[in-house]
Amino acid sequence: MITLYVTVFIVYFVLFVISHRRKIGISEYLYELGNKRSFFSQETIKENLRILKPDSRKAERESIHLKKYHVAKLKLLLQMLFIGNGLALLLYVSEQMSGMLTDGKYIDRNTYGMGSMEMDLNAKITETDGTRSSQNFTLTIEERQYEKAVVKQMAAELTELLPNLILGSNVSLEAVRSDLELVQEVEGYPFQLEWESSDYSYINSDGCVTNEKVEPEGVVVNLIVSMIYGDYREEQVIPVHILPSEYSPEEQLRKEIYELLIKQEQQERSSEQVELPLELEGRTINWKEETDDASGTLFLLLCVAAVVVYFVKDEELREKVEERNKQLLFDYPRLISRMTLYLGAGMTIRNVFRKIALDYQKEKQAGGEARYVYEEMLLTCHELDSGVSETVAYEHFGKRCRLMQYMKFSNLLVQNLRKGSNSLLEALQQESKNAFEERKNRARRLGEEAGTKLLMPMMLMLGIVMILIIIPAYFSFSL
Repeated sequence: MITLYVTVFIVYFVLFVISHRRKIGISEYLYELGNKRSFFSQETIKENLRILKPDSRKAERESIHLKKYHVAKLKLLLQMLFIGNGLALLLYVSEQMSGMLTDGKYIDRNTYGMGSMEMDLNAKITETDGTRSSQNFTLTIEERQYEKAVVKQMAAELTELLPNLILGSNVSLEAVRSDLELVQEVEGYPFQLEWESSDYSYINSDGCVTNEKVEPEGVVVNLIVSMIYGDYREEQVIPVHILPSEYSPEEQLRKEIYELLIKQEQQERSSEQVELPLELEGRTINWKEETDDASGTLFLLLCVAAVVVYFVKDEELREKVEERNKQLLFDYPRLISRMTLYLGAGMTIRNVFRKIALDYQKEKQAGGEARYVYEEMLLTCHELDSGVSETVAYEHFGKRCRLMQYMKFSNLLVQNLRKGSNSLLEALQQESKNAFEERKNRARRLGEEAGTKLLMPMMLMLGIVMILIIIPAYFSFSL
């Protein structure tokens, strides 16, 4: 895994050097690189940006906003990947440094009263002919001690540990070919252990295994262990599958190394360190501690999170478009009302548009909130100032707003200009009434939706109240 993490940092460094030479950021460089190959989806993003940013409808501004949007997404993605890679590397280094094996052959014991420890070891064995193999071992290192520690653990924990404690040099209880170590007591637990066998012709109470007459398929014998502590007594049955005493070369090698490990550990219990054997009958053994490496999982999760965030940004853009539509619907009644008021006072449509847009611009400069409909009206005023006819400008206004209400409003203005009708004021007054009625209905629907969303929490609260009432009543009746 360390190679992967270092490679990621090298890639970042290379991208930094290339982008620095071009005097741009890494995310900008990747955008230019991907844009040449049409890697980035454009049309949906362009449409949403046109809606949210009216000035992006100009070709030169559209490319700028599109680039800013994609560069921001790439920057967030690169930051998350960089941080994730760094955290994964730190976790990997931390786990490697927290190991207990030093100098390739020494293990520091726990000091007095700290209990025993268990290590996963990997032995890399080099034969005299140069061939190599490896074996995994689990070695229990007892604490440094002058006398046995006081046992204070629970029977359930001991029951789970016993099958591994009595293995001896066997691989598992499913394949027993040599004597078991039926311990009488286990450090850290307050029980005296007594062993019985369901068939003493195969296993004695001291763990000796007699398997000379066992068939190749083996035989199952039950070991009954009694865990005694004061007046407490509990029995557990441990099934043991005995096989004939035939060992493959690999099993024989494992048995010899394990016996050597146990012997070495027992001989040096008064010393601060345990020295692991480095050779066996001409074979060279190199030890390595087996550690859990969770850095890969962390790196993978953060990579997935970065990719998800990258695509979620597009969903956020779509949600902003929905919020814009809601804001346009909210502002529609007030806009129609103001148009009706000013037209009734004798102002022309063009002057009304300009007044409303300029009033909004002053409020915005004074720190007011940005409103999409008035931004569109400002853009309409710019079109009128640039020589665009009123009918075309108002049609553009309705199309940019993209909502049925605004398209209807722009049609009313266009028809009035084309036909010279005097009924515009009446039509706008009626539209104003309809708009306020629709706004009331919308507010009523939102209130009903809010009530529906609160239904589940209210049901949960009712259930809690019922429990608080029923349980005391039940116990009072029981008494």
